[in-house]
Amino acid sequence: MFPPLEWNLDIASKYCEANYKVSPDPVDASLNYWSADFSAASNIIFSNGLLDPWHAGGVLEDVNPTVKAIIIADGAHHLDLRGANKDDPDSVITARQEEVALIRKWLDQKSIDNFTEDDSTNYVHF
Repeated sequence: MFPPLEWNLDIASKYCEANYKVSPDPVDASLNYWSADFSAASNIIFSNGLLDPWHAGGVLEDVNPTVKAIIIADGAHHLDLRGANKDDPDSVITARQEEVALIRKWLDQKSIDNFTEDDSTNYVHF
């Protein structure tokens, strides 16, 4: 459906200049919209469907043990975030299962981390 296209700043710059008379500023875009440095982040899933032409600009590798990249071979834009369908490819079903397992793990860990017992009362402190 979508031919492979590797993102390249030089090609993107030439395209933008030719079509819109502007040039992208990769530093400005990174600072204003997002940063590639997720080293201090936690509990994030970056799901990327390889049929989505935007995947080339996505996070395609795990950043750390809790900032995870899930690659979906037969997925397109947000397909894993939609409701299940009998025609879903196996890679989308597997991605959803991985996402649910990660989120459950993070929530369970947060519950354990947040539970403290006070001598006088039994409250869960958040």
